[in-house]
Amino acid sequence: MSLANEAGYLYVLSKELATLNKEMKRVSKKAQKHLDKHSQATTPEKRQKHQQKHTTKIQKIKKLLEEHNQILAKLRNHQIAFAHQLQNEHKVK
Repeated sequence: MSLANEAGYLYVLSKELATLNKEMKRVSKKAQKHLDKHSQATTPEKRQKHQQKHTTKIQKIKKLLEEHNQILAKLRNHQIAFAHQLQNEHKVK
């Protein structure tokens, strides 16, 4: 691929990664909130409710983390390809 294409891939992937990081941070705060509410709850029903919500948020974080790792792998591959293309274009002939 050309240098411009690789740069485009890097840009798009970095934006996806930033969006995913924001989402992980938001979900993480909600999980912590439910954990706090679980510990403050007085009735068993409320404790169970917040425990379940905390569990679902943790599962969502794990799913987001898998996506995060996939994007990081793609980002690494395109960064290497970008560096290779940059070297090829600046070779002295």
